[in-house]
Amino acid sequence: MGNNGNEILDVVVPTRDAPVFVRARIMAGPAPAVCCLHGLGDSHLAFEDAFETRYLAGKSLIVPDMAGHGASPATGDYSMEAATGRVRAVLDHLKEYHGLRPSPLYLVGHSVGGIPAIYYCRDAAPGEVGGLILAEASITRFGSFITAHAEAARLSGRFGEWYRDFREQLVFRDYLGRFSFCRHYYASLRFCREDAFLQTVLAVRRVAKALPGKWSHAAGEALAGLTLPVIYAYGRDVAPETLTFLHEHAIEARPFPTDCHFLMQAMPGEFYGLLSEVCR
Repeated sequence: MGNNGNEILDVVVPTRDAPVFVRARIMAGPAPAVCCLHGLGDSHLAFEDAFETRYLAGKSLIVPDMAGHGASPATGDYSMEAATGRVRAVLDHLKEYHGLRPSPLYLVGHSVGGIPAIYYCRDAAPGEVGGLILAEASITRFGSFITAHAEAARLSGRFGEWYRDFREQLVFRDYLGRFSFCRHYYASLRFCREDAFLQTVLAVRRVAKALPGKWSHAAGEALAGLTLPVIYAYGRDVAPETLTFLHEHAIEARPFPTDCHFLMQAMPGEFYGLLSEVCR
């Protein structure tokens, strides 16, 4: 199996607790493989340009939808550990049935998708992962305004109203008014199950508050302990505390001159050029 061109495969992969929809391009034989994980409320549409850009030509691409997001059905477990397990199940399935031969594997995590990306790298066998690229990923308890507001709305009993306002007002009217190229996110939100969004929020909040001390984020602690190459890409609106965390732990940071959270849409050439630089 596999191909030497640009054939795109849409497949539903069975996992331990819930099927996962995956969009993939699998090269024949050993090749670098890039697995891209989207953020809260998003879908594989976040990385649709990855299949077109010349920067990733010759590389296998794997872009799954999180449970309850995009074309993936709901599940009973939205924890970040369960999400990480599904990523591994997806990769194992593609290796067994579709000829995926990562040489090596690279993880890309955007926003909330950075948490399972980090956990995957933490749990990987030595030499399995060649590098990790994070795009404004959740690694500290600071700057997570959407999840904080969503949790507060849930505690006040008005999450449904908040979610509709978030989708139709904040995203569709306000955010797309500034960044029309982020239409994919509104489309993804229309497919995202409301309860999946909420349960993912609660899972992320648990990770963010899991540890004592200033840097209370469990994924941040795991990130600081990685020994493989890591790059953290960020725009102008990133929380200053996140930059402090990166500096304190000597994690390479790459600034992008944009106010848009979706770096891969705002500056696709620069973003995928960075991936090409890392994923060799």
